[in-house]
Amino acid sequence: MKVLSCNAGYLLDYDGSLSGYALRPHRAMVGSPEAEERATERLVDVIADERPDVVCLLEVDQGSVRTRTDGQVRHIADRLADRGLDYRARADTKYGTENVLGQLPVLSNLSNGMLVCADLETTVERHYLDTGPKRLVTEARVGDLSVFGVHLAMSGRGRRRQLAEVAALVADRERVVVCGDFNAYDGLDEVRSTLETVGLVLHNPGETVPERPLDSLVTDTRTLDLFLTSPDIEVTRCAVIPVQVSDHRPVVLEFED
Repeated sequence: MKVLSCNAGYLLDYDGSLSGYALRPHRAMVGSPEAEERATERLVDVIADERPDVVCLLEVDQGSVRTRTDGQVRHIADRLADRGLDYRARADTKYGTENVLGQLPVLSNLSNGMLVCADLETTVERHYLDTGPKRLVTEARVGDLSVFGVHLAMSGRGRRRQLAEVAALVADRERVVVCGDFNAYDGLDEVRSTLETVGLVLHNPGETVPERPLDSLVTDTRTLDLFLTSPDIEVTRCAVIPVQVSDHRPVVLEFED
C-alpha cells in the first residue's frame, strides 16, 4: 500500500524563496491562475507517477477568491481522471465550524483534503482537535487500517498539546498511519516521544522543505513532513519526492498491506 502526503500551499506556486514572496505578494491576496496551473500540474504529475492508494493534501483552497476552481481537491481528482486514475475526493475546513477563523472571508475556504483510490472500500471522516488554530484531522479507514492526515500548530506549546490529542485519537485504532505537516520546528524528538506513548514508530523521509526566509531564527530542521506507523506495519519505502510543489516537497510511504 502507498500513502502520499503533500502540503500544497494552496497551489499559489511559492517555492519558499524570499524572492518568490517579495516579488509576487499579490498571489497571497488574490491568487494567480497561471501560478495555480503550474503548481497543479506538478502535483498531478507526482500523483499520476506514484499512483498512491491514499493522498493527504494539506493547504488546499475550496473556493476563495484565490482559486479559479470550485475546489482544488475535486479539481485535482478531475485532472487525474483525465489520465485514467479514479480517486474519490474529500475536503473540510481546517479551522472547524466553531472556530471564528473558519467563519472569516477566504479563511472559511482554506482546507485539508484526501484523495482515496476508488477501488478501495474506504470511509473518510473528519475530527477536530480542541487546541490551536488549525484543528482538522482527516481519517481514511481501509479495513483495519486508519490513515490520519494532520497539519499541526507552529507554536511549540500548541503543537505539543495537539500531539497529545492525536495520540489519544489514534490509541483505539488497530493499525495506524499518521502523516502530514507536523511543523516540527523543535526537532523530531517531541513528535517521537509523544506518539511513542501509543506505540507509534516515526519514519523520517528526509528534508521536506528548502531553507526558507527567517527559518534560521526558529529552527535548524528541514524536515517538517513525517510519517508515523503502528509497529507491525512493515515499511518498504519512506522518501521525499524531489519536486517543489510548494514550499514543501511531497513525501511517500510504502508498506506491506
